[in-house]
Amino acid sequence: MKGQAVLLTAVGIGVTLACFLGASWLGVAGAMFNLLTPLAAAYLSMRFGLRAGLVVVAVVSLLLLQLAPMLTLAAYLGLFGSASVLLPWLLSQQQSWDRAVLYATLASAAAVALIAALVVFTRDLQLDGLIAQLLQAEVDQAMQIYRETGMSESQLQQMGEVVKQIAEFIRQSFYGLYLAGVLLVQLVCLAVLQRFKGAHYQIQGPGFARWRLPAGLIWALIAAGFALLAPVEMLATVGRNMLALLLPLYFLQGLAVVSNFLQRKKYPPALKGMIYLMLFILNPLPLIITGVGVFDLWIDFRRPRKKNI
Repeated sequence: MKGQAVLLTAVGIGVTLACFLGASWLGVAGAMFNLLTPLAAAYLSMRFGLRAGLVVVAVVSLLLLQLAPMLTLAAYLGLFGSASVLLPWLLSQQQSWDRAVLYATLASAAAVALIAALVVFTRDLQLDGLIAQLLQAEVDQAMQIYRETGMSESQLQQMGEVVKQIAEFIRQSFYGLYLAGVLLVQLVCLAVLQRFKGAHYQIQGPGFARWRLPAGLIWALIAAGFALLAPVEMLATVGRNMLALLLPLYFLQGLAVVSNFLQRKKYPPALKGMIYLMLFILNPLPLIITGVGVFDLWIDFRRPRKKNI
């Protein structure tokens, strides 16, 4: 068992580096690998104990210190460190999976906020200016990729306008979108841990098909909607950021409703997978599923219905 742990730890270090640096190596396609960055360390933490995950995080950090700028290391530790270590630790303490994800998300957000504050203070920057620089770098990278595809000048101009509008939306909703992104990292990590747990460990908490958000959270959603319509720009910004975080949560609850429905049907796994994929990518299905998640509070779509005889 010890030899197996050492081998898997070594493999985990390589996998973590490949996933984290995948975006810079593979461009837009590689960005998806970033979501998988904490998986190796988290799995090792769950299977062999927290020490194994800490070894992966420590070695990857030392390698990044040699291979990349300090900000890259800070991004790794702040964004993926909690999912690599804290999430497995919380799960091993018999915390339910939803609470573990919540606590790990808050810890990760706090860690990145501290790192950002240090960067802003030491470099005499404004936080809004730092965010604008990061977004401009992403815009430049995206436009460079589009140029390499051989687009005409008119097509590049149209695409440039679209990219700028997206960047402006992200700037206005940055904090809510960031929290939603951290939450997504935690949830992807949790889903993979659940999938590969076997007989090695247990994850506590309700099944996803039965999971639901606290009922009182609906008032935050309503308040965010009214704030977005307020004539005061500060209130509108707060509402926009709240919606950027809350709407994905209600989309997740809508997925739980769909999962509950599919559990009662004897569809082949391939068909179920195709249904889930369409719910993510086929408009307007994501909006419909989010609406289902919101109205589940009042309608309770998962309540067994009596059949008329």
